Amino acid sequence: MPSVQDPLTTACFDFDGVLIDTMPLHARAWQEAAKPLGLGVSRRAIYEWEGESGIVTARKLLSRRRLSQASAAALLRDKERRFQQLARRVRIKPALAALLGRLSRRGIRLGLVTGTSAGELRRVMPPALLARFHAVITGDEVRRGKPHPEPYLKALRRLRASPRRTIVIENAPYGIRSARRARVGVVIALASSLPPQFLREAHGVVRSVRELCAVVERLTMPQHSRYNSRAKDKET
Repeated sequence: MPSVQDPLTTACFDFDGVLIDTMPLHARAWQEAAKPLGLGVSRRAIYEWEGESGIVTARKLLSRRRLSQASAAALLRDKERRFQQLARRVRIKPALAALLGRLSRRGIRLGLVTGTSAGELRRVMPPALLARFHAVITGDEVRRGKPHPEPYLKALRRLRASPRRTIVIENAPYGIRSARRARVGVVIALASSLPPQFLREAHGVVRSVRELCAVVERLTMPQHSRYNSRAKDKET
């Protein structure tokens, strides 16, 4: 874990469920796309799988009925079409957009690490906000998505960042595990989709965007030894 003399200098954010309130829309899109195939999936299951690439989710759903895996790409296309229709008016959370601006002005390097495809991300994310990130890792540019560490390891390489000087903000178990396996310094979970008991692998859990902003601001300042000491005790 970073110390007072070794402050956090990089912040990586998940997208769905953190910067934007889209997880209920993703769940609905998956449910609607799966229904014609005679497949059912709960909202809770989609929330727990959040962070893995869409093609992995599609294959997982098809495997339940032993349907041809060749249909996975078609299922994913149908899901993304439905999601685009549902998400036309979704906006980035203003408080987090403002936080990104403050972190950027202070010289904190920013990464965006998501299981969302690059095309879907560009349709939803305002270009000016997307440009704030020094590295963007999407689900279609990794071989193994969350919970494998590859997405965060790739982001760290692109950011030329020290893992122990990096804070990650996630909202789902797969993303938390991915970041922890990449050995980042601090993982903070926002309980936006799942209750806190599902997020216990994070170093800390916050329940609101306001609390999240306060925690991230504090941890990216040099005076954060007390919190990091608690996180280190939890890790050991």
